[in-house]
Amino acid sequence: MSESHPESPLTRIPPPSDSSVRLRSVPYRGPYIWAEIYALFNYCGAVALLTSLPLFFLNPNPSSVRIVVGCVIFYGISGIASFLKRRHVLCPLCKGTPLVSSRALVHSKATRIFPLDYGTSATLILLFTQTFRCMFCGARFDLMKPRQDLKALKEPRQDSLS
Repeated sequence: MSESHPESPLTRIPPPSDSSVRLRSVPYRGPYIWAEIYALFNYCGAVALLTSLPLFFLNPNPSSVRIVVGCVIFYGISGIASFLKRRHVLCPLCKGTPLVSSRALVHSKATRIFPLDYGTSATLILLFTQTFRCMFCGARFDLMKPRQDLKALKEPRQDSLS
């Protein structure tokens, strides 16, 4: 016969919620920041191209053709550079590429903006919030959080011998 023990607050562990999960710090922010800058240039190029195309169709003249061709060239070059920079960014925990989608299995906690893929969603979320969730391991990272080992170095050490 099984006895049921009453649950005490010490034996019951509440399930972790997303708001209570602490974000991890990123040890090397440089690749993330450069990937954000190049992605921002790429998105600006896409907006410029999408703006210049209707203007070209409303008023087709040689100067609007040069503007559209310039926007296409800028969008193409910035797209290639953005892809290469986002491909260079690695997750500190699992060493995956969280800003570029691949055909690998994504984590159940990975976030996605509906019409976009996981990599583009992570890039946009990183641009606007400075945080991202790795689509492969599900860990959340914050670019603004200071590294723990730097905090420990800044604290004054107290030796027991002095």
